[in-house]
Amino acid sequence: MSTARVQQPAPAGAPIPLCVDLDGTLIHSDLLLEGLLRLVRHHPQDLWRIPLWLRGGRARFKEEVVRRTGAPETAPPVHQALLDYLGEQHAAGRPVHLVTASHEEALGPVRDLFPFAGIIASNGGLNLKGEAKARVLVERFGEKGFDYAGDSRADEAVWDHARKAITVNHSTRRLDDLARKYDVDRSFCTNMTGWRDWLRGIRVHQWSKNLLIALPFLAGHHFHTVWQLAGLLAAFLAMSLCASGTYLWNDLLDLDHDRAHPRKRRRLAASGKTSIQRVLLGSLALAGGGLLGGFLLAPGFGLMLLGYMALTLSYSLLLKRVVLVDIFALAFLYLSRIVAGIIISEAVVSFWLFAFTFLIFLSLAAAKRHVELQHSAARGDDALGGRGYRTVDLPAVSALGIATGVASCIVLGLYSNSPQVVGLYTRPEWFWGICVIALFWISRIWLLTHRDEMHDDPVVFALRDGGTWIVVLLGLACVLLAAPVPNPPHP
Repeated sequence: MSTARVQQPAPAGAPIPLCVDLDGTLIHSDLLLEGLLRLVRHHPQDLWRIPLWLRGGRARFKEEVVRRTGAPETAPPVHQALLDYLGEQHAAGRPVHLVTASHEEALGPVRDLFPFAGIIASNGGLNLKGEAKARVLVERFGEKGFDYAGDSRADEAVWDHARKAITVNHSTRRLDDLARKYDVDRSFCTNMTGWRDWLRGIRVHQWSKNLLIALPFLAGHHFHTVWQLAGLLAAFLAMSLCASGTYLWNDLLDLDHDRAHPRKRRRLAASGKTSIQRVLLGSLALAGGGLLGGFLLAPGFGLMLLGYMALTLSYSLLLKRVVLVDIFALAFLYLSRIVAGIIISEAVVSFWLFAFTFLIFLSLAAAKRHVELQHSAARGDDALGGRGYRTVDLPAVSALGIATGVASCIVLGLYSNSPQVVGLYTRPEWFWGICVIALFWISRIWLLTHRDEMHDDPVVFALRDGGTWIVVLLGLACVLLAAPVPNPPHP
């Protein structure tokens, strides 16, 4: 819709038009920032052009971004209380206009959120923000001929010319300041993000994966080197912070797909519980803190964390959409924790540990994809959104997961009969019990996966599953019965 068309003010007695801002007001998001995230994900080769676009002005910048990324696939979360109010005004015969600085081509499904009387948006020649928005509204509706709902300081330029102000998401102190300057008709607020939301967002439960850092220490029976425990704990925290940072930026890059997912739509960015800017800052703070701690512990460990984050970013941007490569990448991410443990503890470990962990985590990564494919097939989809898989791939993914799971148990069985076990355990025959338990556990995982009773994150399932905890206790019992040698000789 052209923003240059002039409309005469409404005749006396006609309902006063209600104009509402979009980003941060009607929706809990920012369409320009979402477009930039899609640019990073789908067209990273164009990022160097951003300074050139900005030199042409904000209007051209927005047009170049939307030309490459289009509109969001799903509508961002809405401010429900404000939307209900708009519905009441519309039912009373009042015209409601959407007036936004977002580019008109970026609106997409936002247009269907409400039966707007008109939509006024930025285009290649006009950035509809602040004074520019105020001029257009005065031309259309006349001075003091409209009410306006907004959330930012830029909206004050519009409220200067509006009859009444409707404020959204302002603090009490800020509301007092606005009430002294404008005729504030209504104020809408949303609940602030709580610490529980952030704990869920940074996936504290996923930190359990980082306990793998201690595996080389335990497998080599380094119980006499107590000083390493402090280093292992610090390494665990550093890697957990880096992992949480990568989870947050992965959420940003997966915004569209997460909103369409029955569980992931409740994540911080997808749900709109907090802004994209805050999620990005949180991601950078967590990753930066983890890297700093890693380099302070050991330069080699810091470099390993950089490699882990680089692989995670590559996974988020590209590898997750490449069939099979994504599963192998996930397995290597697990394996990186073993490498981290070796660097920190200076333990001497055998090839058996690498082979076992790689194969079993390859099996769990396949289970994760299998569950997602099952859910896509149940919805009637032919392909898995955001991935390279089709639902016809279910048998192949299942075969890969079962084969690698059984192979990991075979490796564990061969290790049980190796000279390393004889040197580490007084009664190594009990170590065979661990092989049987591991085979039972991975078989149960895949049985539940085929029954569609598996969580789409096997780690979450394992933490909540009573059967898994029983298996862990039985495995520990076998280790104790095997009588580990406390201080075995090391080369």
